[in-house]
Amino acid sequence: MKAFYFLIPLFMVNACKTQTGTVTSSENTTMEQMENKATGCPEEGTCNVVVHKNKSLSIQKDGTGALYPQLVDGSNTVVEYTYLNKGPEGTVDGDYSETIHFEIPANTKDLNKENTALSEVKLLYGKHCYCKGEAGYYPITNGKLVLEKNTQGIVFDLKFNVEKTSQVVTHISEAVKF
Repeated sequence: MKAFYFLIPLFMVNACKTQTGTVTSSENTTMEQMENKATGCPEEGTCNVVVHKNKSLSIQKDGTGALYPQLVDGSNTVVEYTYLNKGPEGTVDGDYSETIHFEIPANTKDLNKENTALSEVKLLYGKHCYCKGEAGYYPITNGKLVLEKNTQGIVFDLKFNVEKTSQVVTHISEAVKF
């Protein structure tokens, strides 16, 4: 029951019209919509990327031991990828979404992390739905992340598998301009 109360704010956020495309967030919290160059987004949903500059990803535990991400001020960059599939019209709890969070250390130009090394970038998968026992956040330890970062943006390719639950998104390839 506590997990249900934890998901209520997520459903409320998903109930609002979501922005499609790529969004970049900087330390002064101005956001700029960018052209989305997503590949691999499932046709039945929409995908977007938000890049949070000057932030760090803190993985917290709630009172039940469930994980959740929290953005805190820092010198790193946090990437948040979201897949959303809206439920049938007239349903309250039909939306389904997945989020992937990871942190890019400051001054990083290239990353190539695989399997257990993915914990170094705090790679976290979130499943948000009205699906008994499956919703929640899971650390990703099975996959490969390749990333290049420069002054103009980030290009990353992520292939992953979450062993503890089913998933829709398994491959993300994005180019995000700053």
